[in-house]
Amino acid sequence: MRILIVTNDFPPHIGGVDQYVAQIARRLTDHEVTIFTSTANGCAEFDRTFAHPVVRWPARVLLPTPAVRRGLRDLAARFRADVVLFGAAMPLGLLGRSLLRHLDIPYVTCTHGLEIAATRVPGGRALLRRIFRRAAAVTAVSRWTANILKPLVPPGTPVELLPAGVDVVRFRPDVRADVVLARHGIDTGPVITCVSRLVARKGQDQVIRALSRISAEFPGARLLVVGRGPDEGRLRSLAREWGVAGRVVFAGAVSDDELPQYFRAGDVFAAPCRHRLLGLDVEALGAVYLQAAGVARPSVAGRVGGVADAVEDGETGLLVDGTNLGQVEDALLALLRNPDRARAMGDRGAARVHGDFAWEQITARLVGLLQRAVAVGR
Repeated sequence: MRILIVTNDFPPHIGGVDQYVAQIARRLTDHEVTIFTSTANGCAEFDRTFAHPVVRWPARVLLPTPAVRRGLRDLAARFRADVVLFGAAMPLGLLGRSLLRHLDIPYVTCTHGLEIAATRVPGGRALLRRIFRRAAAVTAVSRWTANILKPLVPPGTPVELLPAGVDVVRFRPDVRADVVLARHGIDTGPVITCVSRLVARKGQDQVIRALSRISAEFPGARLLVVGRGPDEGRLRSLAREWGVAGRVVFAGAVSDDELPQYFRAGDVFAAPCRHRLLGLDVEALGAVYLQAAGVARPSVAGRVGGVADAVEDGETGLLVDGTNLGQVEDALLALLRNPDRARAMGDRGAARVHGDFAWEQITARLVGLLQRAVAVGR
């Protein structure tokens, strides 16, 4: 197949959807693929080493304007695309009908958290209905997102689960974290890790607060916070306010190569997320919990959105109300007090992720969906 991927979210920009699209694209090795996306700092260097050709529109944000519509149609015609995959439905999926009408090219659109947020603003549901009306298929990253979007999809159009995957070659239980721990001067424990963007939704603030009670029972406890984001200043101030600044290590952003070691560095992974902004800022799945499970670490996660698809409560981790500090504290202490239980949860999580969430499996499911779209279009 000749697959044209259209996306606003693509490396070197950092984000969950960016990685989702790139990881799938890298594994489409048996097909001709071209990516049509926006411009970003460092993109020329990135594109030179990427597995497929990348066509960059000369703008930081790709919007469904008349100029972009014409540019996309021209590219699709030159490439002789069999099918178009939109990395996210909003807003570029609005271009799908033009491709179908003018070039008879079917399109499939992925959905993430943004589409859920769109259902909660005026006009958002109507726009999604318009995008989905002629789509050959719609994908959803979790059962929760699928259930919200299904009423907007025409009868007969498949809504397929296509969650984020894990690079199981890199995220393995035998990954060693010695170098990471030594780098940050962590020679005591237990260690709690949180790898995520530093934004209020992810719940790093609750883990910092919980560390005050945890350290009373575990004097050597440390929190390793990995990532960058606009909430970093507030989190540092919070650690000082709660008297745990000496126990919190802010590691900043780390390389992809070292990421598995940072997940493995903790005895427990914690990101007690919660929805914010009246449901406009949501957790559609939570790929970080799957990555933590990949290296056999249990998670303490927020019981919101699609997180239950990533963390099986009581089996691969514990789900809590991320707004309830007591629940966050109790869950973390339950795992830290019982290392055998934590290890067993980590082992179950690793078996689940390596069995069902490898990127190769996710990509194979998408290929089947695209092939069916092409067959129906013919």
